[in-house]
Amino acid sequence: MHGVPKGLMPWDVYTAVVDHLVAEDCHFDHLILQWLGDPSVHERLEDMVAYASRQLRGRLGYLRFDTNGILLTPPRVDKLLAGRDRAMPLLVVFTLDAVTPGTYARVKGREHLARVRRNIRYLLSRRDALGPVDVQVQFVVQPGNAHEARAFLEYWTDTFRCYSGGGHGEILFKPLSVDGGGPGQAAADALYRRTVASFPVGTRGALTVSAWTDDPWQAPAGRSACAAPWFTPVIRHDGHLVMCCADLRSELDLGHAGELGFRALWDGARATAVRLAHLAGRFEGACAGCGGINWYAIGPSQVETTRRRAVELGLTG
Repeated sequence: MHGVPKGLMPWDVYTAVVDHLVAEDCHFDHLILQWLGDPSVHERLEDMVAYASRQLRGRLGYLRFDTNGILLTPPRVDKLLAGRDRAMPLLVVFTLDAVTPGTYARVKGREHLARVRRNIRYLLSRRDALGPVDVQVQFVVQPGNAHEARAFLEYWTDTFRCYSGGGHGEILFKPLSVDGGGPGQAAADALYRRTVASFPVGTRGALTVSAWTDDPWQAPAGRSACAAPWFTPVIRHDGHLVMCCADLRSELDLGHAGELGFRALWDGARATAVRLAHLAGRFEGACAGCGGINWYAIGPSQVETTRRRAVELGLTG
């Protein structure tokens, strides 16, 4: 999948990265414990959640991980909930994309829907005792499943109502990403808009129904500076810091965050040069063929900080 090497982050690399973030007084909106794969295949996922929840308390808005739910069995759920610092909010996102076994098998490749539903229901049932934990279920609209979107909404609305305590629930619908906004994206976006047009989006009590309203990728003709080099740092399984979550081949590799620290790399010459190029409308390397993500937007403070840092590093006059 994705055609790039992947792996599991060793425990010593993970703790070194987290300890650097603490020592450097780094603060983030949230931390997602995954990239290009399912974190539940890591046998120490629960320990990683526990460690980050303790060490990064007060430095994160919340912790998050996304999973297909196949391996998040009841014993692992109990360990996950019991081991973490409950003062650190936790969001668990389940990527499902189907409501019937046949569609699930067609979209996912194998039929595990019944097991996944049991695992999710168990997590929801334990939130009262060991929560609070927010749970989101996702449905990526695509040609093979669009006909089930309404049934998905109804099924999970009923399920969340049955397990209403211990955290918030969300049902999220998203458009399919086609090669970072490449050919076929317009058709995927049109299918998505038709599918969710009449859905009752909004928050009612402890349940939110959400549907993305903005296109996630910029149009090539009117492309502006992409916010990714400012807002989406990725630390790979080998400890290397990459500037963008859409840079699958890690062309914007800045160095080893567990050895050199986060700030020295994220505020360094190469990262600043990439940001300067974006501000000037130059999209090179990995950025040249990407649509540029629209999930965030840079503001005057990011522009000013980048230009000031460029002067400090001798990149501009």
